[in-house]
Amino acid sequence: MKLKNAEVKSLLDKNLTSAQMAEAFDELLSKEREKTLAIKKDYERLGVIINLIPNTISWINRDMTYFGVNKALADSVGVSPEEFVGKTIGFHTKERFFYEFATELFRSKSDTIYRELEARISGIDHTYLVSGTKLEDKDKAVVIGVDITELSKLKDHVSFTQKLANLGEMFAGIIHDINNPLMMIEGNVRRIKKRVTDEEANELLAKIEMSSQKISKIVKGIKVYIRQDGDEDFVKENLGSIIDDALVICENKLKNHMVAVIIDPKVNKIEISCHFTQIFQVFVNLISNSVDAISDLQEKAIEINVTETENIVKIRFQDSGAGIPKDYQEKIFNAFFTTKDRGVGSGLGLSLCRKILEAHGGSLTIDNSAAHTTFLIEFKK
Repeated sequence: MKLKNAEVKSLLDKNLTSAQMAEAFDELLSKEREKTLAIKKDYERLGVIINLIPNTISWINRDMTYFGVNKALADSVGVSPEEFVGKTIGFHTKERFFYEFATELFRSKSDTIYRELEARISGIDHTYLVSGTKLEDKDKAVVIGVDITELSKLKDHVSFTQKLANLGEMFAGIIHDINNPLMMIEGNVRRIKKRVTDEEANELLAKIEMSSQKISKIVKGIKVYIRQDGDEDFVKENLGSIIDDALVICENKLKNHMVAVIIDPKVNKIEISCHFTQIFQVFVNLISNSVDAISDLQEKAIEINVTETENIVKIRFQDSGAGIPKDYQEKIFNAFFTTKDRGVGSGLGLSLCRKILEAHGGSLTIDNSAAHTTFLIEFKK
């Protein structure tokens, strides 16, 4: 292992004997070993946390095999985590939804995809919200599943929103527990990189740092999306800022499907009284839905326009689609109704969007007077 010149020069300047030099080098190497051991312990702690998480987590290869799973997934099937290694994805259920999800993930241009999947495991039907993220080499990925079986059966609004709040609190706790060891890992890696110049060691440290940063990015994205603000007062927010943040979240999806977005510049001059995160979630849902609806069209564009009166702000989300059939116009606002292919959408989006806006004293409707598919949002000032 080569040490940085400054450290070597410092030792040479002391005119040490060969024995003293050997002892000094041995001390430096011991310190590096201690730091490496600290990183190993941090990863071990992270492993304990991952196994305590009630959600299923699996690490998969492009050849459609597992190379690791957490305790929650292994326990749901009744086998040990070691028994998963090398097995074909989805071997534990008769359906091929998990296998097809993994195939879609590795073929996708996006690094991360999300789907709702159903599977019969150990004789019990389950519904999962599943996210998959490819790792740096694109030949491996991590898949996280949240069991929403009971949640998907709920129709009552009060019980439904309470379940969502509980889910948000659960994720907030998980995120907090993951962030702490991640910060320790990243900090130790930075310190070691300053002291070590061995090429192979630095490559390993770089991979550890990249993996930690990737996990941090995913965690931060989840934290913003599930943040709960129900007990906070409404505050004045710039409409343009909320739309800009929603577009950042949807950026990859818009780019991958080559969808243009045209925004009325007046949005930057209007303020609305709201819970920022909830309205941000509504905008993300509407933009994402539009991309899904027009992705196969030749002309693909989304326009966001705004008008205001003394008491009302109206926001129109219009895409290049031909409109929504009248038979579907009320159904699409019902919980769990979806026009998307099986396993693609949960049907929760527009139902939750309408509930959020009603809680703000506003509304979400379809504008049938428009030539293209248009959703109209109204806020009271």
